Amino acid sequence: MAFVKISVATIHGFRLLKDAVVHLDPDVTIVVGRNNSGKTSLVEAFYKFVGTDSNTFTLDDFNLELLLKLRIAGELWLESQSKRNAGDAAEADRLEGEAIDAIPAIRLDVEFEYDEVDSLAPLADLIMDLDPERHDALVSCRFQAARPLEMLRAFAIVNADSGLDLVEFLRRRLGSHFEIAYVALDKNDFSNVREVSRAQVRDAAFCNFVYAQNLFDDTSLDNGHGLSRGFESYYRAISDTDGTVESLELALADVARQLDGEYLTLFEGVFRDLREFGVNRMPSLQDLKVVSEFRAADLLNGSTKVMYAHGADASLPEAHNGLGYSKLIFIILQFIAFFEAYNKRQPVPGVQLLFVEEPEAHLHPQMQSVFIKNIREYLSSKPGWNVQLVVTTHSSHIVAESGFTCIRYFDASDDTLQVRDLSAFRSKLKATDEETLKFLEQYMVLHRCDMFFADKVVLIEGAAERLVLPAMIMASASDLAHQYVSVIEVGGAYAVKFRPLLEFINVQTLVITDIDSVAAEGNHPKVPVKTTGAITSNVTLKTWLPSRTTIADLLVASDDAKLDRKARVAYQIAEIGRTECGRSFEEAFILANAEALATASQTLSTSRLFLDENGECFSAEVIRERAYEIAKQIDSKSDFAFDALKIPNWVTPRYISEGLEWLAPQSR
Repeated sequence: MAFVKISVATIHGFRLLKDAVVHLDPDVTIVVGRNNSGKTSLVEAFYKFVGTDSNTFTLDDFNLELLLKLRIAGELWLESQSKRNAGDAAEADRLEGEAIDAIPAIRLDVEFEYDEVDSLAPLADLIMDLDPERHDALVSCRFQAARPLEMLRAFAIVNADSGLDLVEFLRRRLGSHFEIAYVALDKNDFSNVREVSRAQVRDAAFCNFVYAQNLFDDTSLDNGHGLSRGFESYYRAISDTDGTVESLELALADVARQLDGEYLTLFEGVFRDLREFGVNRMPSLQDLKVVSEFRAADLLNGSTKVMYAHGADASLPEAHNGLGYSKLIFIILQFIAFFEAYNKRQPVPGVQLLFVEEPEAHLHPQMQSVFIKNIREYLSSKPGWNVQLVVTTHSSHIVAESGFTCIRYFDASDDTLQVRDLSAFRSKLKATDEETLKFLEQYMVLHRCDMFFADKVVLIEGAAERLVLPAMIMASASDLAHQYVSVIEVGGAYAVKFRPLLEFINVQTLVITDIDSVAAEGNHPKVPVKTTGAITSNVTLKTWLPSRTTIADLLVASDDAKLDRKARVAYQIAEIGRTECGRSFEEAFILANAEALATASQTLSTSRLFLDENGECFSAEVIRERAYEIAKQIDSKSDFAFDALKIPNWVTPRYISEGLEWLAPQSR
């Protein structure tokens, strides 16, 4: 069997996928992105074109641009008829041609790559060029107007009576006027085309699907019986070829013969009553009898249960097992059935494409982490199984296990969805900054990678900011509480290392960091912000945003200087009406809340920091004067963060509140 893989899938005009180009990994492709970014649409496009025998397209599958083209096509046709009625045949012909050309089609273009080993029978109908140096094939699956002229003429008649535009005309008539068609193309010569059938496309790419819907129930009723149905699916996959199944069928035939005799006795009273009513004397009716007919598939359907061993002698129903194990076992059963179905097909498909939608449902984090690893091992354990796996997920654990190479990020943050190939990102970064690549890859393994699913990202300095950030969001930008915000705890020295990845995935990012003032000379000891000639030691501020080194320049930097496309930096600045500026979060919080601390500090675990030698609370002015020294004496930043939230009427430091207010709007 030749090596055949799907290298690229291009979806045009299907829902959010205007012109989405997805490069598939030869083995496993992980599709990620925030909610409503088009991940499910990728799966549905393959299902509607290749996965089902039915035409399941609706007008809702056309994206807005294609719907507009449909309306324009209808308007052009009506205008052409008006010109024809006015005697302008030439203009009418021109407009009719434009109307037909304007009718759009939903497309899924699938590009194959293959080597030169053994038989290429599954791809034979799709290969348009016999050049021995080429090893590619291209098929275009299209949902298009079946008979454009007939459709437009029918539309004009309805429009004359009702005024419906072409879109509304098609809402209830789409299946009558649109069809699914398949065309093999030469990607180097689009005039070289050949119509092919759905069956020929399936010979090349055999698709199967595991959807995210919950088939499981851990209640005592266990109405789903998801695992039992999984075993039924496996039986159907092997029933034509397995010898054990044949033995089961023979055993059922013996049971049927025994039951036939029992049925004669059981139903004798019924037949006697029928004879008395003269049924058997009616010329068109024959003698009736009840016989047994057992098929193993029917016997399994609803008549088998999966049980779990519990101790030496007891068994428990599948509902007594956790949902996570049930979901994992169900997916494995599906894969086993898919493998059997692949082997049974003749000819054996060029490649089998398996789609798994959100496998993390009900899987605990450890199980999510090993899922992809175990699936890879299972796929490779089956000799001769030429398979590619596409997984859509919101699991940071699955992403961490997968690595950059196989991740495809669906970015719908701008007007047009972009599919960002992280294998290309990795290759480019490896060539330009291998140290940063190693850092990011290590971070993915050790930490949650939920930035791939977030609406917004916030990079923070440390534990104190992480602890107070939720409360500060509610106080300063409550709209953010209703958005998916990924908070990444990373110091100023490392925040800049996230820059290439954050820019690549095009996610709105706020970097909350410290101004980190140090002396310009010597070993650059820490100094207060007000120190003349001080500079920053923060690499992010020096090399990313706002790309300035002296504290004086940082304090006068404009909002625009702190912004670069979708990223903004927030570092300490003076509060409104004040001149003091903190060096760290703790100092900035003390300066912003000096009055509150002067009255409430005795209730805090860090109260000693705000008391004079007589045990009296510092005044607000003294707290401001000594803020730098007080912050230096804080032993536990986490304890200080907890204390901060106990203070009545505390306020968010200005630099953080301004950053959160910038981040809060739904779109940028």
